[in-house]
Amino acid sequence: MKVSVVGTGYVGLIQSVGLAEFGYKVVGIDIDERKVKLLNRGISPLYEEGLDELLKRHVGKNLKFTTSYEEIKNSDIIFLCVGTPQDKDGNADLRFIYSAVESIKRHLDDRYRIIVVKSTVPVGTNRKIKEMLKNYNVDIVSNPEFLREGIALRDFFNPDRIVLGFEDVSNSRPVDIMKEVYRYFLDKGVPFIITDWESAELIKYAANAFLATKISFINEIAKLTDAVGGDIKTVSRALGLDERIGNKFLNAGIGYGGSCFPKDVKALIRQFESRDIESKLIKATDEVNEEQIYWFLNKIKRYYGDLNGKTFGILGLAFKPNTDDLRESRGIKLIDLLLREGSIVKCYDYVEKARENTIERYRLNTSGAYYGYNLYVLDDLYETVKDVDGIIITTEYPQLREEDWSKIGDLVREKVVFDGRNILDKERIKELGFKYFGVGRN
Repeated sequence: MKVSVVGTGYVGLIQSVGLAEFGYKVVGIDIDERKVKLLNRGISPLYEEGLDELLKRHVGKNLKFTTSYEEIKNSDIIFLCVGTPQDKDGNADLRFIYSAVESIKRHLDDRYRIIVVKSTVPVGTNRKIKEMLKNYNVDIVSNPEFLREGIALRDFFNPDRIVLGFEDVSNSRPVDIMKEVYRYFLDKGVPFIITDWESAELIKYAANAFLATKISFINEIAKLTDAVGGDIKTVSRALGLDERIGNKFLNAGIGYGGSCFPKDVKALIRQFESRDIESKLIKATDEVNEEQIYWFLNKIKRYYGDLNGKTFGILGLAFKPNTDDLRESRGIKLIDLLLREGSIVKCYDYVEKARENTIERYRLNTSGAYYGYNLYVLDDLYETVKDVDGIIITTEYPQLREEDWSKIGDLVREKVVFDGRNILDKERIKELGFKYFGVGRN
């Protein structure tokens, strides 16, 4: 079985190497010539644990990459994995996916094919794609992904469920073919959800919105815990022990970020609005998340007063650990706010590519030093905290617990930590003479 994957971002690249590992002959298609050249050399433009190794294992054998849609002619199944970013109004921008469909259309013939939509798309998109291809011998399948950056390969090979949406579930041909494509998961006993297009499209949005709601809920409770002098870590643990609630996504902090939650929550709100339905809960989820970083900034302001001229060490640039993705990063958002206040910011991330992306974002020079901003991106954590007025933790790196905080205490100008991810042992930090400010656990 020959497979084409259109788009080589996180979803498309993981899908490509994953299917190659299953033994399929896979072609990844992307309009970015530079990216394609790198991939064909076995070099991933993304930071993802284990990805380079898997890419090198298959590229040049049963996996290749190209900018040409000509490969569609030889493919039995075509996966659509292009981005659906947020537009200025909060809707999912579908221009790229519809453009990809038009490009695919030019290379289809009478032979039967399945087009699988893995991109996160609003309800009705698969139906629209079918309408665009109504004169071709194709079936459209909605197959949303549930990958978490940083552990995306692990998620690909160990999914909680496989969701497959069809125009007509009684049509066994595409159903049977997709089950065969994912035979590996079927044999492992992974649950398969076989449903209609609309339900499949909604499942992805509902899942992300629910998880985002748990985060905003615990952040809301953390504000009250902060005010009354409680400990949100204890509250979260007690909540998580209730099996009806579960302990996932109950870590209070400075809000969620990344490529999925922010845009998917906003896109889901727009889907409600387009059908004249008010979405009170999901709107509140978005509002709480947007406000959380300002609440945390005010905590910093209450301690220092005027932030102008103060120097801060930001620990964490990517939106989550073990990735290089800065999209909707709370650390980047806080850097922007501190720079606006006139602060000097020194920052660090354990992932080198995240540091490089930050330098590129702010157009800093290659050393990561001052260049038009009061901002320094450094390659050493201890150099980052040297002579700062306060340390601010913005990404939940477990390595931070193991750092030499006694040495850090000797380097800083003032021993103050604002733990935006509640990652540190606050009692140990206080014993070392630091003033500690967490989220709902001062």
